[in-house]
Amino acid sequence: MDRKELRELIELDTYLSMASERDDLDVLEVLEETLLLLDEFAEKLKEVDVDLETWSIVDEPRELREEDEPERDPEHKEKMLKNAPKSEDGYVVAERAHWLK
Repeated sequence: MDRKELRELIELDTYLSMASERDDLDVLEVLEETLLLLDEFAEKLKEVDVDLETWSIVDEPRELREEDEPERDPEHKEKMLKNAPKSEDGYVVAERAHWLK
């Protein structure tokens, strides 16, 4: 979307229109950054290896698993931190909303 389309969206959407009246928020900048993040996320999703054989369309009901303690992957945290753009001391470091004044 270009800036003109984003401005039209702001005018049409009640929530965005109200938000654009705030002095401490640049809605156009927020929308632009949101679209950029979504594009980056979509590109990252293309890299995900999906085993299509795990999906099926069946009319038969699936059996439910027994309720018990959830399985824990001891490497999950390491994998998550490896995929995070930035991490520190075992935590994901996220950027604060720089568009807020």
